[in-house]
Amino acid sequence: MTRLLRSLSFRLALTYALLFSLSVALLFGAGYWWRVIRPMSELRAAVDREARDIGAVYRRSGIDAARKALEVRAHTSALRMPFHVLVAPDGEIVSANLPSWPPAPTRDPSVIEADRFVDGFEIDHSAFVRDRTMPDGSRLIVGRDVQDIVDDEDLLRTGALWMLFGSLALGITGGWLMSHAIGKRIDTVTRTALQVMEGDLSGRVPVRGTNDDFERLSVTLNLMLSRIERLFETVRRVSDNAAHELRTPLARLAGKLEVLEHDIGNDPAASPAIAEAISQAIVEANRLRAILAALIRISRLEGGRAVLQIQRTDVVQLLEDVVEFYQPEAERRGIDLVLDARRPLVADLDLDMVFQAMSNLLDNALKHVPDGSRVDVRAGRAQGELLLAVSDNGPGLAADDLMRVTEPFYRAPGSGSVPGEGLGLSMVAAIAQVHGARLLFDDNRPGLSVVLRFPAS
Repeated sequence: MTRLLRSLSFRLALTYALLFSLSVALLFGAGYWWRVIRPMSELRAAVDREARDIGAVYRRSGIDAARKALEVRAHTSALRMPFHVLVAPDGEIVSANLPSWPPAPTRDPSVIEADRFVDGFEIDHSAFVRDRTMPDGSRLIVGRDVQDIVDDEDLLRTGALWMLFGSLALGITGGWLMSHAIGKRIDTVTRTALQVMEGDLSGRVPVRGTNDDFERLSVTLNLMLSRIERLFETVRRVSDNAAHELRTPLARLAGKLEVLEHDIGNDPAASPAIAEAISQAIVEANRLRAILAALIRISRLEGGRAVLQIQRTDVVQLLEDVVEFYQPEAERRGIDLVLDARRPLVADLDLDMVFQAMSNLLDNALKHVPDGSRVDVRAGRAQGELLLAVSDNGPGLAADDLMRVTEPFYRAPGSGSVPGEGLGLSMVAAIAQVHGARLLFDDNRPGLSVVLRFPAS
């Protein structure tokens, strides 16, 4: 129901139904005024006038004159049948053509039943009457037939209710059907967009040949996606070729520098400054090779070209190996490195990739915490998902930085002195993506907590 109310098409259909119902209500209101209110107002004025005239005759000439005036009125041809009752002060009925009337006088005009029986058949009549009490205690009731107005009033009220509720019911039903039909088309576009966002640029919106608005939009989106795929493939091919072409000269450069370093090291006359420069050049060359290798692997992971080697993995053993690898560095700096994971804990993972992801997270934590800090590595399950986390009590990250830490080469302010190229978390994010996992960052109060949530397997 919540999704239905959030649907634009449903809200538009409901709004149209409400506007249509309002229009119907206005039309029925106009008809009600024309067929009920206006004639009743005219009739009320006429009945009031007749009641005053008969009352004047009564006061001037007495009850017999009033009776004669009423009988003449009753036999006078008119559009609306006249009704009357004249009751003497002692309760005797002097003249009447109403079959029944209220036992007690009423101050305001009213509509009463005035049904008649003709040849054994009942004919429905309603009378609009004015009930007056004369000075001597006699009672005078004067009225006219309003059955047609009462029928119109009932018809208009019933029709208005049926039209109102019918319009709303049809509007809601039509809105639901429209929302369902349009929602299916939108869901198709959404699934395609998510497929492309996840790295599969071959995703396209299905085209059914109806040539409607959604079909034309789908064709346009498919043309756009095809163009983006070609451009992306061109950029990726150029970048891959450039990376591969750079790897060879860098390897040769590093090799020649190492040979030169060896030759200078064996030459007693060589300058120590030159030897130091060559050593630094070798370090930078190797650093460039490592950056290129990381970029190529990230590109393959994000582009869906990396082949996963999924296997049943002992997660606890994997984390023990990662912690063991970094334990000497942690001990050297007095960092308390704690592993919290209990067997049995197994999952279907690419062992090498997850090992690299956890190594990057742990390496990143150790680089950013001061000596004597604490780093926790945890593993467990929550709602069927596998959770791998690395938490520290270091300086943490600002909220703005958390939004960008997985960008290649991004380094948070104040981390310029920390060694690294800014590709570690980018690699972790790419590994999480190919596993269908989520990479989450949270404030550890103090410090940072990074969690990998793998889907249930």
